[in-house]
Amino acid sequence: MFRKFPLVSRLVVFVVFPVLALIAHQGWQLRQSLPQVSGNVAVPRLARPASIVRDAQGVPRIVARSDADAFFAMGYVHAQDRLWQLELQRRIAQGRLSEVFGKSSIDQDIWFRTLGLRRSAESAWSALSPDAQRSLQAYSDGINAWIASGAALPVEFRMLGIAPEPWTVYDSLAWIKVFALNLGGNYRREVERLLVSQVVDREKFALLFPTGAPPSTVAALDPANVARFAAFARFQDSLETQLHLGGRYVGSNAWVVSGKLGAGGAALMANDPHLGLQIPSLWYMASIKGDRIDAQGATLVGLPVVIFGRNASVAWGGTNLMADAQDLYLEQVDAADAGRYLVDGKPEAFVVRDEYITVRQDFPSFLRSPLQPLHVRVRESRHGPIVSDMFDVFEQPAALRWTALDPGDTSYEAFYGLNYASDWTSFQQALKSQVAPALNLLYADSAGNIGYIAAGRMPVRKNGDGTLPVPGWNDDYAWTGEIPFDRWPRRYNPEEGFLVSANEKPVGDDYPWLISQDWASPARAERIAALLREAVSAGRTLDVAAMQRIQADTRSAPAQRLLARLLKHEPNNDQQRRAFDLLRAWNGDMARDSRAATIFNAWMRELRRELLSDDLRGFWNKERESRYMKGVADNVELDTVDRILAGGDSAWCDDQATPARETCDDAIDASLNDALWEVLKFRGDESMGDWAWEDVHETVYRHVPFSDVNVLRSVFERRIGNGGSPDSVNVASFSLDKSRGYVQDFGAGFRQVVALGAGKVEHRYMNSTGQSGNVVSTHYDDMVRPFRDLEFLSLDPAAAGVDTLTLTPAAAAAQGGAP
Repeated sequence: MFRKFPLVSRLVVFVVFPVLALIAHQGWQLRQSLPQVSGNVAVPRLARPASIVRDAQGVPRIVARSDADAFFAMGYVHAQDRLWQLELQRRIAQGRLSEVFGKSSIDQDIWFRTLGLRRSAESAWSALSPDAQRSLQAYSDGINAWIASGAALPVEFRMLGIAPEPWTVYDSLAWIKVFALNLGGNYRREVERLLVSQVVDREKFALLFPTGAPPSTVAALDPANVARFAAFARFQDSLETQLHLGGRYVGSNAWVVSGKLGAGGAALMANDPHLGLQIPSLWYMASIKGDRIDAQGATLVGLPVVIFGRNASVAWGGTNLMADAQDLYLEQVDAADAGRYLVDGKPEAFVVRDEYITVRQDFPSFLRSPLQPLHVRVRESRHGPIVSDMFDVFEQPAALRWTALDPGDTSYEAFYGLNYASDWTSFQQALKSQVAPALNLLYADSAGNIGYIAAGRMPVRKNGDGTLPVPGWNDDYAWTGEIPFDRWPRRYNPEEGFLVSANEKPVGDDYPWLISQDWASPARAERIAALLREAVSAGRTLDVAAMQRIQADTRSAPAQRLLARLLKHEPNNDQQRRAFDLLRAWNGDMARDSRAATIFNAWMRELRRELLSDDLRGFWNKERESRYMKGVADNVELDTVDRILAGGDSAWCDDQATPARETCDDAIDASLNDALWEVLKFRGDESMGDWAWEDVHETVYRHVPFSDVNVLRSVFERRIGNGGSPDSVNVASFSLDKSRGYVQDFGAGFRQVVALGAGKVEHRYMNSTGQSGNVVSTHYDDMVRPFRDLEFLSLDPAAAGVDTLTLTPAAAAAQGGAP
């Protein structure tokens, strides 16, 4: 062969074989990064042996002789399966992403250094009970035992050329604050209201924001400051896109059904929290048993306890309360001394701290000189950190007052206590420690009881309703206290037999305290309640399967209501007539196979912009601000669009850029044409036979950072066609990617349903991606399709395991992590 084909032979020997050998070696190295899941491992700081039994999906059942050892094992398995996620979370909270990702992360680091979450976490530590402190320390020891073991690191560490640092108890406490920031976006809503108030009149403002202060309470800003606050708003959007933090109406569904309605007398709990989607999931399913703790459910990576799940006596789920626990205070700088601000006319010095951000040099870094650390000076007023300095708002800087930054935050104590609750009384008592995030907690117990409580620190204001930035130079808008624990909204065993929470307003207008003005639409809660009532009225059994069917529901009541108005339009071309044929037969179900859902959702995006973008363009006529305002338009609720169209010739419908006066029918017609053309570009089928919603609408699980690298995106990111809408029970919030279609980047992170009966428990779940964060693991993405298809698995501690790893005590060794 060498003589007959010399060139081919040389190519095979010197090119093909070496490439194949290199690929095989790299593959072998990647496989080495998978954790050991069976056998025995000696670890330091463990008192007695603990076992980790994994099932076929990689879900661990931890059994230890003490709670401390159980928490150690939880840290160990989190590190085994999610080490890169832990590293990323630690760097986010500390504001240290630029050390790894370079200049692109500077703004994010400045933001988190400004908030000072790590510093705030240190003040929270001393407020915790000794038991809670021991659980966090044991968890940190478990993470660090895995790091110190010398096991091969996940590929992200190798590709980025970094090593993990030891985990500390403060990293866990700081991550709770990031979690609270994720759920608490009121300050963003304040900025949005501020910007919109500058460009629309009072009547239009009231239509867009039916609750809260009118725009007359805010003085007009000069164009430069408007642009700076718009930059602030755009940056917050980038946090949502790049780090999956925040979003419109970040929340969840949760409901409980009493034993008098549940099959066999069992109480039922269903829960599916909604957050920005990512791979791996924020959540990690586990069972944990020590000498006192015996809990199963969803853990939050970075914490040792079950956040939403059950123990032997009670089950609990949660949703975002939407509480307004953040206020922006506009400070007045002393004209004679920029280092001071005015309080009742008297100067007071800003508290100033210096932060130094290390920034990684651009690739190839070895050919470039190292960058000098970036010096950031953070100012704080009596209200909190000045969050507007990074956007050059110096004349009237904005300070953020937020409950999560208050000293002595005991939120972890509440999460810890829930794992030990045994009845309604101890459940409420555990939540007394909750500060941030404020949550709706749903309760069910083995005796068939159900309950609800709104838990968390909710400020009481002297004046104002928290919907707009307020003057900080006096005490007119000061926080004067908080809603007392015994007046937190709660219900227990209601006559109807069930309780539902889906981020809607949980109290009547007669409730004497202000919780928020930014509730989600009641559509999801109303739909869940309607389905429960329908089942009860029909005499159908309420069991785990019935709860799963409700979680799968994709019908949108607001879409049905708005469609009745839209169908009054007379179609004027063949494409519109084909679309109307589909829409007339449609019941508002955003099912994956629905062509009408595709047409409606594309139409709504164009209609919102047709109605609103002209008014929201404002007086800048600048592209960046205009893009942000288009985003505001995209989030307007369907019921608000319905109210706009109800006026017939509403002022919203007239395009001010044209001399002719347009009617709402003109806007409906133009937006429908644009929408049909948009979908046609994606599908290329004028008959609309190939326009199923799942064919243009994908759920996207982004990976940080490799979703932003073209050659790596397909390796680390996962996409799957899906159904749903922002106001269906099976939530799917989406935006348009002109190259790919409609992208869902927000939705349920996991689902679970629990039936608690006398002596019998059924616990079903599904995580959104998989248990592992290691891309070469079979558990990296093995739940993506089952999750989309609403398939469930059993979380049964008694089931036989596939792999068993036993941790045994080793000689004590010095590790990081102790406070």
